[in-house]
Amino acid sequence: MSRGDVFRAEPEVNRSLTEYEEAIRQVRGVTAARVVADSRGAISEIHVLAGPGRGPKQIVRDIESSLMARFGLSVDHKKISVAQVGETAATLMSWGTGRIRLLNVSYTVTSTEAEAEVEIEFDDVVHRGRASGPASTVNRLRVAAEATLRAVEEYLDSDHRFALDDVSVIDLRWRKVVLTMLSVLGPGGEEVLIGTSLLRVNEAEAVARSVLDALNRRFTVLLRKSAPCDRTESPGPGDDQART
Repeated sequence: MSRGDVFRAEPEVNRSLTEYEEAIRQVRGVTAARVVADSRGAISEIHVLAGPGRGPKQIVRDIESSLMARFGLSVDHKKISVAQVGETAATLMSWGTGRIRLLNVSYTVTSTEAEAEVEIEFDDVVHRGRASGPASTVNRLRVAAEATLRAVEEYLDSDHRFALDDVSVIDLRWRKVVLTMLSVLGPGGEEVLIGTSLLRVNEAEAVARSVLDALNRRFTVLLRKSAPCDRTESPGPGDDQART
C-alpha cells in the first residue's frame, strides 16, 4: 500500500458513516444514501437514491466534491451508484429523513422470565414495544431486541415485517460489542441488516441501540403507515356548513 492510499483511508476511519450519509443527502436531488465500509473502515460502496431532474453523472460529481470539501476525502466515482426514482417515490422517500431516537429501555429479569419495554421517537411520534420470554442467557438479549423491533414496526405499513435472525455479545480486544442481525421482509424481497453497539453498562440498552443501528440507514426508505399526504386535519366547527 502506498503512502497516498494510507492518507486517503485515514479520514474514512476517523469519521462515522452517518456523517458521510448526512453530507450526501444534502446534495441537490438526493433523497436517500447509504455508505458501506470495508473491514479497514474505508469506503467501499456508496448507494444513492435520487429524484428526477438531474443527471446521475452530475450527482456523482457533486457527491465527490462534497466529500472532498467537508472531509478531505477522495472517493473513486466508480464506487458511487445512483438510482433515480419517479417523482411520487422520491417524495415519499425524502419524507422524514431523520433517525430513530431511543428514549427509554425498561428491563426486568426474574429467575425464569425476562421482560423489556422500549420507547423510541421518530418524526415527533413516540411508540413503545414490549416483549417477554424465558430468562436464558441468550434469550434475554432477544427479548430486548424483539421489543425494539415491535416499537419500530408501529411506524411501518403492513407490507413490511422484521425477523430477528441473531443477537449476541462479542469481544473485541478489551471491549464488548452487541451484534444484531435481522431481516426486513417486504414486497421487494428480503434484505439482511447488521447493527452494532458498544456494551458499556446496560446490556438491554446496548441491544436496543444495535437494532436501531441496523435499521436507521434503511428506515427512511421503508413505507410508513402515514406519509405527509395521508395526514388530514379534523374539520373545523364551520367546515361542514361551508361545504353545504
